[in-house]
Amino acid sequence: MMTDHARQGEGQSGRSLQLTAEHLVLALTSVPGSTAACVAHGDESTVAVLADYYALVADAATSAGGRVIKVMGDAALVTFPGGRVREAVGAMRSLQVRGTSLWRRFDERCRVEVKVGAGSVVCGQFGPSGDERHDVYGDALNQLFKGAGGEFVLTPEVEALLQ
Repeated sequence: MMTDHARQGEGQSGRSLQLTAEHLVLALTSVPGSTAACVAHGDESTVAVLADYYALVADAATSAGGRVIKVMGDAALVTFPGGRVREAVGAMRSLQVRGTSLWRRFDERCRVEVKVGAGSVVCGQFGPSGDERHDVYGDALNQLFKGAGGEFVLTPEVEALLQ
């Protein structure tokens, strides 16, 4: 397992970067059917469901020592400490059940899908100058994002950590 460590560097713009390499459990969620639901029920009604969904995502993250990194529409990126794999998977399974129930009450076509991976990422304040936010970046996240989807997907790395 990789040891967390801090690095300081400089971006091409000359901005100072404070980066930390960490081994994390990474979870991505999405809600297939939410676009069709938005068309059928309207933007405002869908945003009201999103607000309730975001609360469920935040509850799942904090229940296992995790953090919501960002949301974008019906998608969310959540991270957990690398040593909390079992708790993270349990929290995300609970989120999937609770979130799907919430979304299905809104529109039967909706369901929450979850992908859970693990690996080394770089953490820090990323974004446009003056609007930086805590974020993560790295190949482990890219591979999770691009990997096959499904109802509840665990990467081989997570499966191995659960053994």
